[in-house]
Amino acid sequence: MERLSTGVEGLDEILNGGLIPQRSYLIRGGPGRGKTTLGLHFLTAINEGESALFIGFQEPEAQLHSNAAALGIDVSAITFLSLAPDAQFFTEQQSYDVFAAADVEQQPLVETIIQAVECHNPTRVFVDSLSQLRFLATDIFQYRKQVLSFLRYLTQQGTTVLFSSESSQELPDDDLQFIADGVINLETDVSGATIRVSKMRGSSFRFGMHHMRVADGGMEVFPRMIPASNRRIEFELQRWGTGIQKIDDILHGGLASTTISLITGPSGMGKSTLASLFAIEAARQGKRSAIFLFEEEMAFFLRRAKELRLPLEEPFTNGEILIEQVEPMRYLADEFTMRVRQQIEEAGVKMVVLDSVTGFEVALGGEAVRERLHAFAKGLSRLGVTVLLINEIEAMTGEFRISEKNISYLSDNVIFLRYMEIDGMLKKAIGVLKKRLSGFDNRLHTFEVGPGGFKIGQPIHGLHGVLGGAPVPQDES
Repeated sequence: MERLSTGVEGLDEILNGGLIPQRSYLIRGGPGRGKTTLGLHFLTAINEGESALFIGFQEPEAQLHSNAAALGIDVSAITFLSLAPDAQFFTEQQSYDVFAAADVEQQPLVETIIQAVECHNPTRVFVDSLSQLRFLATDIFQYRKQVLSFLRYLTQQGTTVLFSSESSQELPDDDLQFIADGVINLETDVSGATIRVSKMRGSSFRFGMHHMRVADGGMEVFPRMIPASNRRIEFELQRWGTGIQKIDDILHGGLASTTISLITGPSGMGKSTLASLFAIEAARQGKRSAIFLFEEEMAFFLRRAKELRLPLEEPFTNGEILIEQVEPMRYLADEFTMRVRQQIEEAGVKMVVLDSVTGFEVALGGEAVRERLHAFAKGLSRLGVTVLLINEIEAMTGEFRISEKNISYLSDNVIFLRYMEIDGMLKKAIGVLKKRLSGFDNRLHTFEVGPGGFKIGQPIHGLHGVLGGAPVPQDES
């Protein structure tokens, strides 16, 4: 089916390509949500030889030009028909003593609109806002009939119509939602500004809230990542190792590609270092990876890798390993996931390291991390990407837990790092809890982090209660 772009790439993706031509669509939202901005984007997306008409009931044309220029939107190809009252209406104190205002003003207004439509023959029309016609109708029935007739007149002229509404408790716009062929809602929640499509006649669309931002350049929409129902392409399975023989032996060769792995443990264990080893080995095999740092400064990360003598600097400089420092308070969650997807499509990234789950949770702004992480990790996996999630456990010792966020079900592989106290000293242990596509060494091993990365010791024998953090000899237990 032929589609018309809304002028906003992300919204077109949510609408499965855009709007169906010669239909009418309602934009809902409170003041300052971006209704007019979206309307301007829609009008500026005209093709060569087409024309666009802005019918405004509120702002004068000069103000619309000024606001568009401030956002960096070029409106030079748009024809503006401003029906907003001017200062003269107030200074002359116009009133109607015999006839109702609707009877006096409605006919000239209709004639002005018809004249503009017939003169410019627009292919796109934006009406801002249609709620104003409510005040020119004698009752709700007349208003509904008038709106239906108005929209039908425009669409029969071959135009596609976007119109906004102003809804309040006193004057709801439910009637407009029934009339429109599609409804686009601009809202806000705890995580920021969102856009939601609630209706689209004759077409499917992507359900749910999607983050958006209105800034320099206008409106940006970041479609929420939804995993494909299955893998549409059979990807070549291979194994990602670390380059350290003893770790790869524990993993029986490494991690299978396109899987999701959870590296979990308390702070300071070496989780980021272990993830870096997988990325470095991927670079050796000619595969590009991306590391997203939510907590650690990139300069510190690179310096620490250098001190540990990890060969990270060269593949980073050559672009084989992409490292990006993410400030979660500045990113919207859907904006970040879209950024990751762009890296995959444009740079051919085959491995993504999320460091860490806690930082990603901060970017969600109060949303449930489990559902969003599921969409993120599963979505990447089904695109053929290997995902490494770094998860921090707050408790250093005590009851063993894989994750405090109930996300272990998401992982195909689980590698855990654990502190244990022996003779008053903290020792480190590494183990594999889960590996779906192959076997693994189920013994715990001691390890140290030093030059070269991980130094794996011998398997732990003769101790009981290691996972509890306070092992004791087996004969004492």
